[in-house]
Amino acid sequence: MAGSNREMRQISTFLIFACFLHLLSPYIEGQRRVKRNSPIDTVGEAPNQKLGWEILQQFRSIGWDGGYQWRIQLKIMPRREKSRYINGIMYGDRNAEGPISRIDIVEKPADVDASGNHIESSVLRLLLQSGPNAYAFQIRSSENGPPIVVESDDIMEGIAGSELSLFDLMAPYVYWPRFEYEGRKTFRGGPTHLFWMYPPEEDAFLNSRISGVRLYISDQFNVLTQAEIFDSRSEKLKTIYISGVKKVDGQAIFSGMDVRNELTRDKTRLRVIDASMGLELPGSLFKVQSLTDDLQNQQIPSVRLEDFQSVE
Repeated sequence: MAGSNREMRQISTFLIFACFLHLLSPYIEGQRRVKRNSPIDTVGEAPNQKLGWEILQQFRSIGWDGGYQWRIQLKIMPRREKSRYINGIMYGDRNAEGPISRIDIVEKPADVDASGNHIESSVLRLLLQSGPNAYAFQIRSSENGPPIVVESDDIMEGIAGSELSLFDLMAPYVYWPRFEYEGRKTFRGGPTHLFWMYPPEEDAFLNSRISGVRLYISDQFNVLTQAEIFDSRSEKLKTIYISGVKKVDGQAIFSGMDVRNELTRDKTRLRVIDASMGLELPGSLFKVQSLTDDLQNQQIPSVRLEDFQSVE
């Protein structure tokens, strides 16, 4: 039983990344897709809100064992244009406030012009703190001056022309205090809890853009399998869902996360190309000062917390 409990703790929430980066795939190998509603489904039957609060609290409390390092790739897939790729690197951990991550995304790789002159790469450097008091700092390698706080009206913008935004990566909606537990339903082959999360009343910008976010939390694995973002008129704007899962260093992580614009049908896929889990990372990595240089230029010591067996 102890081994089973440990394995469940290793299946964790993503807060992406960053909150949404702590998500796992709903496509659990060997699960049977259910073609009819289950008798245990309670959506539409005035479910117990106290029970919903307990489920949500348990979901928020789970995390991976130790820090991690991921090499990531964004596949930007406009519906009517050719797909393109951008790469990055991400370090993540958890502090007293919640999930925290330091990310570099190469918006423009180094190149040479027609005269053979070197063109420097442009790297977007991010520091993302998720949790009840979420915030974000950013700077580009091509910019002078200190890192800046990302304001609310910029947090919804797509990164490097993709459908993935800082709002998606941080997933602050997981921690919004106002919610409605909508009940349990069979979703993608397993019992799933549905929650409607309301934006904070004091955030005028969010309320002008978003009426709510629906969360799908697996009852079996206590992980987020899908999120749907709705505009101020309650029309669906975006769907975020896990498209793959793998096991690395004894811990299960997602290998693909899709972000689909429901208005344009454009899509962006975040893939984890390479990963190391169960790391002890220096606290200085998650300070604003770390944004003064690209991650690839920094000496980042990391120590294994445990001896995990790598499984691909």
